[in-house]
Amino acid sequence: MYAKPMIFPLDSNGQIYALQDEKGNTIGTGTREVCEVLLYIITKPASQSISGKINVSATQRGNVRSAIPI
Repeated sequence: MYAKPMIFPLDSNGQIYALQDEKGNTIGTGTREVCEVLLYIITKPASQSISGKINVSATQRGNVRSAIPI
C-alpha cells in the first residue's frame, strides 16, 4: 500500500496521530512526537553492539501496542 511507514492524523485538531506500516496496519497511536519516535525505532537498522549479532528482520514488529486505545 505504501512504500514506507507513514504518520496520519486521527482527529480534526491534529492532536492524535497513527503510525501505519507499509500494508496500512496501525502500529501505534499517540502525539505526533510519539509517532515520530516509533517511526525512528522501527526504521533504524539494528546496532550490532546492542544485539550482539544481527539476525532479526527489520520488518518484525511483534507486540507493539498503541499508546491510546482506538
